Amino acid sequence: MANRINHLINAYRQLKQQAEDSVLATIVETFGSTYQKAGARMLITQQGKLIGLLGGGCFERDLIEQAQSVFETGEAKTVFYDMRSPDDVVWGLGLGCNGAVRILLQLLKAKYDFSPLNVIADAAEANIPSVLVSIYESGHPDFPVGHNFLLLGSGNRQLLTTTPSPFMAPTLQTLLQQKSRIESHVINNQVIGAFYDPLQPPLQLLVLGAGADAIPLVQCAKSLGWRVSVVDHRPGHIKKERFPLADCLLHLMPQDLNSSLELNRFNALVLMTHNIEYDERYLKSIMYSDIPFIGLLGPSHRKDRLLQSLGSDASRISNRVFGPVGLDIGAETPEEIALSIMAGIHAELNGRSGRQLSLKAASDLHECIH
Repeated sequence: MANRINHLINAYRQLKQQAEDSVLATIVETFGSTYQKAGARMLITQQGKLIGLLGGGCFERDLIEQAQSVFETGEAKTVFYDMRSPDDVVWGLGLGCNGAVRILLQLLKAKYDFSPLNVIADAAEANIPSVLVSIYESGHPDFPVGHNFLLLGSGNRQLLTTTPSPFMAPTLQTLLQQKSRIESHVINNQVIGAFYDPLQPPLQLLVLGAGADAIPLVQCAKSLGWRVSVVDHRPGHIKKERFPLADCLLHLMPQDLNSSLELNRFNALVLMTHNIEYDERYLKSIMYSDIPFIGLLGPSHRKDRLLQSLGSDASRISNRVFGPVGLDIGAETPEEIALSIMAGIHAELNGRSGRQLSLKAASDLHECIH
């Protein structure tokens, strides 16, 4: 999910306040069952404080000790934790994680504005997708372990350094669409291990309707790292004191929506004016957008009525409209409904069913046996 970028942005903001060097720990490779997967990151301060979590407590204590040499020498290094052994003697902790992780440790210097976090934050603020490339294994003097560069999805520009051609194959667009992964490159007969981590800008939610039930929805979305814009046709509802966490509050009539907002930047929309006429008008105003998820409150026959109001144009968005919106979790209170809605959005955007993980595990085992 793209919202992993928020962890990096928040970490950068904390470092800016503290203004002291820190070590960035990045998982670049995993094997078997692990608490986090490739691309997960954590900060380690000079006092041994952790910002984030990589192993659920499995190896954090040792990572703090490993980070001390990075603070002392300024040189990045890679460490490997193998927890697949059935014996406690591996770490003496009896973890039972049944997995292994490779972690890159690199120093973030305050005098260099904690690069590369600073340029990652800049790209996210500009709503530009990017790929962070980190060298985790190398004998090449020009590309030491810990060397980074950021490939930007806008105009194929690079912020951190000029990028040698081996690191640009395949195309940048292809890299943006792939999952976090490692690749080996050979430059001047030297093998270089590079970790490619696609970073999408923060997810954006558009809430049309600023009623009382929109307040917990905004709170829930913000707690998950979304950027949230709230629009209502009633000026009295668009108040900062009602939505202190919202990134944008706008008083807009339905006919002004297209001219005032870049609708295609939103990953999801929830229509909740509680007025069938205004729901119809707002739905018509977003009909030609490419928003991948459009959620409607109310029963399914209400969704059918709203789509019918679009006439033959309903086919443009019908496969992206979800009503009633949300997962079936027995939600009753506004807070529970907000959780249901956000869970449904995440499930759809991630191509998941939203069922219990225990059922998924049983199903995967059944398919493996047969």
